[in-house]
Amino acid sequence: MKGSKEDLTRVRQRLGLTQEKMAALLGVSFVSVNRWERGHSSPLRPVLDLYAAIDAALKSGRKPEAIIRAAAQERHLFLRRLFMMAYAPGGA
Repeated sequence: MKGSKEDLTRVRQRLGLTQEKMAALLGVSFVSVNRWERGHSSPLRPVLDLYAAIDAALKSGRKPEAIIRAAAQERHLFLRRLFMMAYAPGGA
């Protein structure tokens, strides 16, 4: 994933989220997500890593609902589960 505005929008749309809900999932403001997707600015590396992990989890067959459910838990649990979904053989 290159992190282009199209990549960021595609990941959000695959999750079925609005920009506002994506912002909440990432722990950033709606304005940030909106500016990234319009190409006015770019997310910092940690947020790009989250997008990449979400993309990898989706590509590995994880359902958007599972990723969103994981985000509803405490932040550190979400990050751990997301990276396991994306990169661990068989995932969690």
